Amino acid sequence: MEEQTWTEAALSELKRLQKKIDKIKQGWENFIATGKIQSDNIISAEVLSSWIRCRNRGLNPYNIPVVSLTTNGLRQRLEENSELIQVATPFLQALTESVEGSGFRVDIFDPEIFLLASFGDKDALLNAHRRGLTPGANRSEINAGTNAMNLSVLLEKPVQLLGPEHYNIELHNYTCASVPIKDENGKIIAIINATGNYSLIHKHTLGMIIASGKSIEYILAQKQMRDELEITNQYNKEIIESISDALIVVNANGELLTANQTAKRLLGVKEKNFIGSTAETLWGPQNPFAEVLATGEPIVDQEIILTTWGKKVRVIGTVRPIISGKTGINSAIATFKGMQRATGFVKNLVGWKAHFTFDNLIGNSIEFRQAVHLAQETAKMPSNVLIQGESGTGKELFAQAIHNASPFCDGPFVGINCSAIPKGLLESELFGYEEGAFTGARKGGQPGKLELAEGGTIFFDEINSLPFDMQAKLLRTLQNKTITRVGGKLEISVNLRVITASNTDLWQMVRMGDFREDLFYRINVINIVIPPLRERYEDIDPLVNHIVRHLAKRLGVDIAIDKSALEVMKKYHWPGNVRELENVLERSFVLAKSKNSSAITETDILNYPGIMNSLRSKVNLAQIDTISNSSIKDIEKEAIENALISSNGNITQAAQTLGLARVTIYRKMKRYGIKTTP
Repeated sequence: MEEQTWTEAALSELKRLQKKIDKIKQGWENFIATGKIQSDNIISAEVLSSWIRCRNRGLNPYNIPVVSLTTNGLRQRLEENSELIQVATPFLQALTESVEGSGFRVDIFDPEIFLLASFGDKDALLNAHRRGLTPGANRSEINAGTNAMNLSVLLEKPVQLLGPEHYNIELHNYTCASVPIKDENGKIIAIINATGNYSLIHKHTLGMIIASGKSIEYILAQKQMRDELEITNQYNKEIIESISDALIVVNANGELLTANQTAKRLLGVKEKNFIGSTAETLWGPQNPFAEVLATGEPIVDQEIILTTWGKKVRVIGTVRPIISGKTGINSAIATFKGMQRATGFVKNLVGWKAHFTFDNLIGNSIEFRQAVHLAQETAKMPSNVLIQGESGTGKELFAQAIHNASPFCDGPFVGINCSAIPKGLLESELFGYEEGAFTGARKGGQPGKLELAEGGTIFFDEINSLPFDMQAKLLRTLQNKTITRVGGKLEISVNLRVITASNTDLWQMVRMGDFREDLFYRINVINIVIPPLRERYEDIDPLVNHIVRHLAKRLGVDIAIDKSALEVMKKYHWPGNVRELENVLERSFVLAKSKNSSAITETDILNYPGIMNSLRSKVNLAQIDTISNSSIKDIEKEAIENALISSNGNITQAAQTLGLARVTIYRKMKRYGIKTTP
């Protein structure tokens, strides 16, 4: 309930932010068009004044090229500001590491707003480089339009701009927070600016920049050492506490100097039992701090198990040495993420997300709506679910919809096709492995899919293909909620939801001895059966309309579906279910457009061999009699001729073969000009 409340609050905050963005955007568009803003607009006086100056200078908000220094000019400015950059770098690196993966970038500028250095993760820096924002770029109002850096210098105070407050339209997706750095005489000597997507704006963003700026100011000013140290430490403490990851710093002897509250909560320790202890006392001689202090080599994004006073905690961590030019390694700093939070990052980085919801499940038939209703009710509970249905009925869509409506929706959705993974690789794929577990094993080992699904949902598709020996291992995991990696001894707890799917009758497999009965009962707590398409023909109309709309949107072309085409599709038995229907419609869509047609016709549908052959082989032509298209007539005529040939011209026998009355055969023979052979 607490997690759900937090999510609702976050969504509410995001909606308020978007509403504010939209209003600012409206004001910007009105100003660009007319040079004025509406009286009720929320544009500040400082921003409006800057807009007016940009407009008067003739800056084109839709095309503002980046102005940069020459190579020699940049070299000169870097030399002039070398001390500033040297002092600021550790603070700004720590700041960007605290928000790593968020896309935020931190820049430092000289007083004339020439970029001196940038800090951030690889993607954030690459994105800036593509836009020409490299050292030497000038971001003054004259050359770049309204921005936080320029206003910060002009107003001599911290400034934060949001999206469309920037004059340049290319910056409308960004938020910028700037703070001036001053010397002891109050003269601005630099500007620090943090940039990121506006949807990631946080009330602490500007505060973190101010804290970093103040720390840099105090070190540069070289004022009274005691006051400087006390205030700087306070700011550093605020920075450390504002970092969402757990953070620990040890000195060269391995003694813990500081740790934020996140670290203490993660490891379950209290201040009096923690700070001042040694890493060896807490975690033994093979701890990660001892390794980094001994080798000087960082440990980056590795799984680490810390056992503190009998409590084992698995984390994803980075430990880096802090090296002084004179004394060498004098300390080490570590940041950790708990496994559940780490898998949240995995979800975003590798795309383990569920994209479908219950809104994507199309159908009005009673059986289908019953299956959807059961799935909706099941989503609210943590029970294991077995989804059964033929191939192409949409079992994974149901699984994703259940995940997105469940308490596990903030975690990853990890799908595994049990029939697609070679048997020899399946165990390591599911359970992971330790370093040295087998030839070719990755250094440091690797977590398996069950481990990476922590806090989310794991979906076993075609569970009926799971080898018998692996069924026993999976059963143990479901019973104990733990896994053991290949080559490992440690039992790792997992908290996740299990959804399985089968395209065969598992109970029949149990009776035949091909599937474990105990595992069947474990996974079959809730059983959802998806009816095949041939048993819900009333769903073809809404399904076709939905698929055609989706195709038109995806391909950027409007197209309709002819009624005659729908009638043909309703005559087909769809062995491939909805997946086959999607295939036929996309194929027909392309055929229709190749003829410059604005609608899919029955001719396009009949071009699909499966439907054509099916209709050719039908013996009951009474169902086809209602379709008046020439293609269907050709099929009907050919069927009658073949029946007459097979019966040697005996009309009564041909009628029985076709399932038609003799009078109907005579009528159709007359219509098509068919004569019996003499």
